[in-house]
Amino acid sequence: MRVFIAARGEVAIRVAKAVRELGWLPITVYTDEDRVSPHVSAGWLAVKVDSYTDPDELVEAAISAEADIVHPGYGFLSEKPEFAEKVLDAGIAWAGPSPKAMRLLGDKLEAKRLAEKVGVPTLQWCTANNPSQAARCVEKIGSPVVLKAPRAGGGRGLRIAYNPWEAAKLYRIVVREASNGFGDSVSSIVVERFIESPRHIEVQVVGDADGHVIHLYERECSIQRRRQKIIEEAPSPFAERVRGLREQLLDYALRLAEEVEYSSAGTVEFIVDASGNPFFIEANTRLQVEHGVTELVTGVDIVKSQLIVAAGRKLAYRQEDVKIRGWAIEARIYAEDPWRGFAISTGTIEAVRFPQNPWLRIDHSIVEGLRVSASFDTLLAKIIAYGWDRGEALERLSTALMDTVIAGIETNIDLLRVLVRKDWFINANFTTQTLEQNLAKLLEEAKQRRMLVSQIAERIGLLPQPHPRQHLLEAPLSHGWPWPPTWQ
Repeated sequence: MRVFIAARGEVAIRVAKAVRELGWLPITVYTDEDRVSPHVSAGWLAVKVDSYTDPDELVEAAISAEADIVHPGYGFLSEKPEFAEKVLDAGIAWAGPSPKAMRLLGDKLEAKRLAEKVGVPTLQWCTANNPSQAARCVEKIGSPVVLKAPRAGGGRGLRIAYNPWEAAKLYRIVVREASNGFGDSVSSIVVERFIESPRHIEVQVVGDADGHVIHLYERECSIQRRRQKIIEEAPSPFAERVRGLREQLLDYALRLAEEVEYSSAGTVEFIVDASGNPFFIEANTRLQVEHGVTELVTGVDIVKSQLIVAAGRKLAYRQEDVKIRGWAIEARIYAEDPWRGFAISTGTIEAVRFPQNPWLRIDHSIVEGLRVSASFDTLLAKIIAYGWDRGEALERLSTALMDTVIAGIETNIDLLRVLVRKDWFINANFTTQTLEQNLAKLLEEAKQRRMLVSQIAERIGLLPQPHPRQHLLEAPLSHGWPWPPTWQ
């Protein structure tokens, strides 16, 4: 089997790893700007393209490489049903859900209608086709509300309004962002009641063509900045705490997935209010960035599952086979400058070192000498720590962040180091607003800590050096799999 990976960066390397472990051949793609990027060498064959977002060019490249399967990774065209259709029409298998399922669940309007049909609770909502309708929605629902483009995601195409006038104004911005960011020409958007301080919990689902749909339990993604996830963990500490919440979330996710005969991997997302009431907000019809935490606590390789299903085979496991073992927490390292309003940080990676431990999994695609540009997503690496309980996983994550070195550009790693030591995080007493509410204090503490380290290094005439037993990474990706081989 030849698998064409229509992605770049760490996810392309992650997919290539799964392909090779199946005994198949990974094919990677690259543009001129990515010619020396580590993901290129992860492929058995690498194909040059002009753009990662031209579906016709990508399909032609897959055909020329004699690919049997196309895996879209995440980002770019991964949630575009039109791309999936072009792949299938070319006689190539698609490592994702059917285009029909992508349309039903990936479009926020259609997904909400579907949720109501199968009895999954949603927040009060309405549609708006122009600014005045957006204002009337606020009058009907009450404020605050969130305005969403049908395919909004990653914090884009979303705006919060606190009165009808503001909703009318923001309608135009949401429509413009949808056009610029997602290539969608839209007029109808969702206006939904906004809960100011909820928990954000999502359920991982996997299905095959024979109608078997199972869940892989839940993840918590409440630590966010401007609706962009920063830290994720599995299982959810809130679902552990609130009686019956996990069962509700899993039931609702399966109802939606089964209704559309879902195959491959996908995620159903909910917000949960302070009383523990869940509300469906959206579904992601692709591999999630944070899929690794679920893999660590269940022992299921989600990417391999996608590939096996795409090859026409059944899932090798059933619901009763999937159990939660331990805890996993992921921190995302971004190329951004927290002290300049989180502006994108560009430049050349001068040094990189990640700790190597059996309880760590580090997904990344950075090496010394790599040029980081503003052309692509700012995610540099994901550090995932595993433990038998949350406390152990958190201690290991904190230690791993302290032992990580990325020099040459600014990152958010100093912020992460401080964040994971805060009592409210350690005790899991947070909502989606907690990081924003504490951000100024966290940044000041991170700044003071950074200055102190620099002063100490200067006084003793040393710069931070690698531990003699730790070496700069030679490989672009390190996977620690802290479960016995039999779990896999």
